[in-house]
Amino acid sequence: MGLRKKIKKFFYTRKFSKKNYLANINNKNILITGANSGIGLALTKKTLALDNKVLATYRENSQNLECIKNKNLTIVKYDQRNIHEFKDLEEKIKETSIDLVFNCAGVFGGSFEDQQIEKLDFKKFQEVLMVNSFSILKIMQIILDDKSSTKNLEILINISSDAGSIKLNNQGNAYIYRASKTALNSITKNMSVDLNDRFKTIVFAIDPGNVQSGMNPGGQIKSEVCANLIIDLISSNVQSLNGKFINLLGEEIPW
Repeated sequence: MGLRKKIKKFFYTRKFSKKNYLANINNKNILITGANSGIGLALTKKTLALDNKVLATYRENSQNLECIKNKNLTIVKYDQRNIHEFKDLEEKIKETSIDLVFNCAGVFGGSFEDQQIEKLDFKKFQEVLMVNSFSILKIMQIILDDKSSTKNLEILINISSDAGSIKLNNQGNAYIYRASKTALNSITKNMSVDLNDRFKTIVFAIDPGNVQSGMNPGGQIKSEVCANLIIDLISSNVQSLNGKFINLLGEEIPW
C-alpha cells in the first residue's frame, strides 16, 4: 500500500483532537525554518493554532507569513546560503528560549537534467548543501551559545527525503539533492547521539513523501495533512523516535 493510501486509512481510523496535542506541542517556543511555504507554512499555522509562540524564518518572500495575523508569530529573514548572515536570527533566538525546532527549509537544486554528472554546477551544489544540510548546524550553534535555549530544547525535527537514503537509491541522478539530504541525514543521526546525551534533546528526520510545496507543486499530499501528521508524531511516543529516519506514519526508513 502506498503512503498516500496509508495516510487516508490512518485519518479514517484515527480521530484528531486538540486535546491529543497538549503534551508536547502547547505553550512552546518554536523555531520553524522555511516557514514561508509548503510544510513550513502549514506547521506555522498549525502550531500557532495550538497556542504556541512561533519564530518563523524565510529566505526571500515573506508575504505568506505576513498574511497571518497572530501576536505569537515573529518573522525573521534568514538566508541559509550564507551562514555569515544570521545576526537577525541570532538576536531573535536570544530573546526567547527555543523548545522545538522544525527545520523545513529546502531547495532541489535544478532539474534532473541539470543534476546529471556532465552538467553539475558546483556553485549551485554548494548553495544547496548550505540550505539543505549545513544551515541547521549554524542554527544549533546559536542555540547552544544561548544557555537558556540549550537547557529547554526538547525536540529537533529535520525534514529530509528518501532521496537521501543510501540503501534505497536504485535510480541514481539528482546528485545535488541526494547528496544534500544524505548529508542532512548524517547530521541528524550525529545530533541524535550528541544532543540527546548532553541535553536529552530528541532528534530525528522525516521523509514527508510527495507533498505539495513551492518546490513540488504537483505533490499528492497536502501540506496541511503533512503538518497534522508531524504534530501527531510529536504528541505520541516521541522518545522512541530519537535517532530515526521515518515517514509521516512513523514507519522507519533505512539511512
